[in-house]
Amino acid sequence: MNNQQVVKQLGVSKQVRMTPQVYAAICETIGTRHAETGGILGGNRESGEVTHFFFDESPNHKTSIMYEPNTARLNDVKRNQWKPQGIAYLGSIHSHPPAYLRPSLGDETSAKVILEVLEIPYLLVPIVTTAADTGSFSLSTFAAVLDGGKVRIIEQELVVGGTLIPQPVHTSTPDTAAAAPGQATEEYLALLMELSMTAMWYGGLSATRMRPVKRRRMGECREDDYD
Repeated sequence: MNNQQVVKQLGVSKQVRMTPQVYAAICETIGTRHAETGGILGGNRESGEVTHFFFDESPNHKTSIMYEPNTARLNDVKRNQWKPQGIAYLGSIHSHPPAYLRPSLGDETSAKVILEVLEIPYLLVPIVTTAADTGSFSLSTFAAVLDGGKVRIIEQELVVGGTLIPQPVHTSTPDTAAAAPGQATEEYLALLMELSMTAMWYGGLSATRMRPVKRRRMGECREDDYD
């Protein structure tokens, strides 16, 4: 089954719509720093529009190939700021090193856990490449869905304030641990317990109910460019 058939069958939108304010905020935070940094996306799950973004300014841990979110802070934002306003958690966004334009295998595994725990139809998992790393900002949009018990990553079009934003050319992404066996392997081993540390972020479950997995990845912009 190809992506287009999955989109139709599972009801995930072919496009993700984002407000100019959110797009600009991502550009000005994640987009200006070296990989890996990230944050969370909020909005309306029915329409799929992303109206809110929170930048994780103080992650628990960060290296050039790994981003571990500040789960306590992000959980507080989702529960105590967004939820009372009716803002749904739509997904997580983070930056990758240059040439890693798609979610990694670790990202897919984490997305599967979130989809199952929260029982949501889709999870936005965009990937940023940054001006600090490449000289220009790009935002590659994807959604994760469950298909027959397995996670499938769907490429999406990005529409900002009514303007279709061209997407980078996506190629297969090698696993970082295989590409850089020294430091990457050490990072991977250090990350095997990450889901237990982030359990409360994804539904407040006990850490003993979560299987540890790795999580690796997750320009100048103006809002009025997309009015």
